Amino acid sequence: MAERAKVSLTTVSYVLSGRNGGSTRISKATQERVSAAARELGYVPNQAARGMRRGRTDLVAVALCDLDRDWDRALAAAAARILPLHGYQPVILLGETWRQFMLAGGADGLILSTVPRDAVADPTVAELAQRGVAQVVVSESLLPEGFDVLAPEPTEGIEDCLDFLTARHTRIACLRRREPQDGGLSRYDRYASGLERAGIPLDPALVRTSEHRRDLAYQAALELLSLPDRPTAIFATHDMEALQAVRAAYRLGLQVPEDVQVIGVGNSAEGRETDPALSSVGPDPVFETVVTMLLDRLSGKTPLDGVRVAAPWKLILRGTTVQPAHQTTAAGR
Repeated sequence: MAERAKVSLTTVSYVLSGRNGGSTRISKATQERVSAAARELGYVPNQAARGMRRGRTDLVAVALCDLDRDWDRALAAAAARILPLHGYQPVILLGETWRQFMLAGGADGLILSTVPRDAVADPTVAELAQRGVAQVVVSESLLPEGFDVLAPEPTEGIEDCLDFLTARHTRIACLRRREPQDGGLSRYDRYASGLERAGIPLDPALVRTSEHRRDLAYQAALELLSLPDRPTAIFATHDMEALQAVRAAYRLGLQVPEDVQVIGVGNSAEGRETDPALSSVGPDPVFETVVTMLLDRLSGKTPLDGVRVAAPWKLILRGTTVQPAHQTTAAGR
């Protein structure tokens, strides 16, 4: 870069660091020449460089799948609220970008919002653990191995949900997302097994796929609720689809829960705050727990081998299945 700009290495260092050169004045033209050389050579500063002498960056990466997911938004919000109180700034990364960022030493710690249900290992997580990087991973299947795991446990809650519905209905629709066939039981699989457990045949006409889109979920719910022999209950594999089902019911002049009961999965803030409040399967809010787990590992409070914290899911009955005055959980029935 110095050769391209025809300046000294010291001048390049001053310009890129934003320093003024001490007693030596660096002209604007020289600064622009160095900046142009940096652009031409594709120079990207290493986030870890500023902390090399201290051995830390004061950054925590929060790796999310999709900001349309209520879980990911809530986790990002918890990180943004809590981490600065402890001297760290969150960096939000989407998709697979976290791998290169972390392997390049981009942050002191990592919160990984989710991994595939049946994953038994992740090469990047394993590599970072070997380097001693603090990590908390949300996973149903990974075991701690130099990192910590927040383990969702949805099976019992979804089974309770289907048992609740099949005890009251025989026409139960499923509004689902197409889930990867990764070897684990999907939420749709648990819907099918719940019907089988109750002796109710699975009717393909009562199953629709949203493709993760609100408009398609709404249209699918309209189709289901417009059938001549419409369902009297809808199980949605995510809260977003369940909320669109409630919206579609009102569009068609149906009352919720009197004409159709609706249950989602996720226990999202949006579902809790809607009117009527959405019945859902999910954990109690654990976002602060995830962030605190990462802070504990950064401060050395966690065993080196790592810990696993279970987050059991439960059926939470609210206004879309019962009258608001009788809101309760499955355990309290």
